[in-house]
Amino acid sequence: MTNPAQYTSPSPGGSPWHLPQLRHRVAVPLVAVLVTATIGRLLVLSPRITDGETALLEGLSQHRNALLDVLATVVQIALSNGAAVLIIAAVIGWLAVIRRRPLDAAGFGITALSGWAAVGIVKLAVERPRPTVSGDPLGAVTGSMSFPSSHTGALVAIVLGLSLVASGARTRRSVLLWGTLGVVAVGAARMYSGAHYPLDVLAALPVAWAGVMAGASVANTVVPALAFGFSWRQAGVTLRAPAPRGATGPTAAARAEGSGSSVAREAPLRGTARHDQHSDRAA
Repeated sequence: MTNPAQYTSPSPGGSPWHLPQLRHRVAVPLVAVLVTATIGRLLVLSPRITDGETALLEGLSQHRNALLDVLATVVQIALSNGAAVLIIAAVIGWLAVIRRRPLDAAGFGITALSGWAAVGIVKLAVERPRPTVSGDPLGAVTGSMSFPSSHTGALVAIVLGLSLVASGARTRRSVLLWGTLGVVAVGAARMYSGAHYPLDVLAALPVAWAGVMAGASVANTVVPALAFGFSWRQAGVTLRAPAPRGATGPTAAARAEGSGSSVAREAPLRGTARHDQHSDRAA
């Protein structure tokens, strides 16, 4: 089994490639993003909440040690913008070349990039400044906006994208389990380093999820068309020719066949009618 559709509805001849998607695939992600962005804007206008979060970060900065500093620095580098792109590209290559699952590779790429892009869009819209914490920073932080956390959002998008194309229920559970632990560690590291407020980290979860689910609905339309056009092959997946544009009923060939058969049926009737007319005139 190589895709979620096969896991839920196997068939001997293979099944069409399809990622799980929401019933309201546009409204639900859009509402999640808008609500989170609205909360972010309210935080910008609420200094009391920001002061409370800053106090928490100040407390964390008082308990720094060499080991945690190294771990936080590794997280900052490993999930930077450039590194996140490389990770997504590496997973796409692994799925397409090594696992020979090009459709899953394309689906993962679309969903992971959509989730990460949603985080970036909300960050630009909210424009919440980064925390100001006393003490020496662990490293140079790129960008001046904080809400939501890009590092956390990138990992959430990658984990969810992998879970959607997982080859079975056990693999999916493992991806989600280890991915959840990784997201918790990354979020804690970003707060420990003073790069993000706690609510910045939490906000990355619904935004990245919304982007991934929106990307899944896009992938369900785009990936089968690409696979058919470029003749991609994946074990256990059946490719079907895309329906022609504007086709709302029988195909032209079927209509032609139907009209031809009706003409063939009507021809003997017309011949019989003409014979009856000649007989009447002779009489």
